[in-house]
Amino acid sequence: MAMALGCGSEPPPDVATEVAPEPTVEVEHAVVFTGPVGEGSELFSLDLATGDTHQLTELAGQLGFPVWSPSGDRIAFTAMADDRASLEALSLKTGEISTILGDYGNLADWGPDGERLVITLDGDADERGLFLLDVATGEAESVETGSSQDAYARWSRNGEVIAYESSRDGNPEVYVTWLGSGETARLTENDHLDEWPSPSPDASQIAWASGTEEEKNLWVMKSDGSEKRQVTEGMLFGDAFPEWSPDGDRILLTVREDEKFVLKLIDLGTGAVTDVGPGSAASWR
Repeated sequence: MAMALGCGSEPPPDVATEVAPEPTVEVEHAVVFTGPVGEGSELFSLDLATGDTHQLTELAGQLGFPVWSPSGDRIAFTAMADDRASLEALSLKTGEISTILGDYGNLADWGPDGERLVITLDGDADERGLFLLDVATGEAESVETGSSQDAYARWSRNGEVIAYESSRDGNPEVYVTWLGSGETARLTENDHLDEWPSPSPDASQIAWASGTEEEKNLWVMKSDGSEKRQVTEGMLFGDAFPEWSPDGDRILLTVREDEKFVLKLIDLGTGAVTDVGPGSAASWR
């Protein structure tokens, strides 16, 4: 099923057509994240090797969920201004910000062609589903998963799989849909909250947050649901947003400490945890 959405038509006030200061980011494996500025949040880039950060936006709003496009020339993110949410795109070539989709505040993730995003659309009676949005045309094609209770999808970099959480059985669990075959599989089944699944770059593994509202930890499993293993212990997550390094060896994680969001870098081989600094929802190019 496909539908046409009003993409890029009427941008929310104080969000679209703004220009970012010094937009070009020339950092290998650059990370983009949201960081606190005044009463709101802005987009920043980060060089993990040096710790250098660079502010990318000055929108004086609440920005969230930044994600690199595959080519690294655009960043999609959500913006809240005057109580209106929208999905925006920052061009790192021109510094211009344009609206992709109005009245949208959920996570979106780029597909490997850089032309489509997987998005969550809310329906009636708390229904929500996954769609593939063509950025140029505004057409959205439904991802057939067998449920209307799916959200927060991530698209593997090789384009093979979409991982997401679904409450179709009353409790958030991790599911995957393989786009080539259309096969859908449930990967977790327990009484915990299983949220924020993220496929590794080669789609061989899935990282996710599992636990209670008081305490969640990072887990990793194979993309068929086997070999589940807990990676962290005693962490307090909000929107964990686990993000794989391009080589699949490390994960950036959003953790809540002292009522603030901070980024942690997790080495999957050793389990070592490195403090990155204040911020949330990192995306690794």
